[in-house]
Amino acid sequence: MINFETILKPSCAAVRVAAANKDEALEATVRLLASGGKVSDPAKLLEDIRAREKLSSTGIGEGVAVPHALCEAIPETVLAVLRLAEPVDFGAIDGSPVDLIFMMAGPRGETTLHLKLLSKLARLLHDEEFRKAARAAPDGDALARLLFERD
Repeated sequence: MINFETILKPSCAAVRVAAANKDEALEATVRLLASGGKVSDPAKLLEDIRAREKLSSTGIGEGVAVPHALCEAIPETVLAVLRLAEPVDFGAIDGSPVDLIFMMAGPRGETTLHLKLLSKLARLLHDEEFRKAARAAPDGDALARLLFERD
């Protein structure tokens, strides 16, 4: 199983990020991933993330979303973690607005790894104590460390 430390750079975690709606939140998260130097074409990644969201919302409930895509613009699997300053409507399955976003992306052809990582994230994100800690993290480094501690 892949470890969070191998796919999440602390610089790809941020808190108190402003976004007025779901699309702005997705754009901000893609920018965060791109700033880590792991995305060759941020516009293509955003296009693929939006296409995945059109299939069904990645808002999994409890204020959490896990947007994800397999994309040619990604040479290796990466993760960005973002806490919004204010929750936004994400079309989540429980109707709750989202303030925690865990975006993952990987190269096409890595479907098995992608699904394993989605499963690992889903188990973690359904833990109420983890969500509370993520919402209390004072900065991006602390938010990233929360995941590293769960490896």
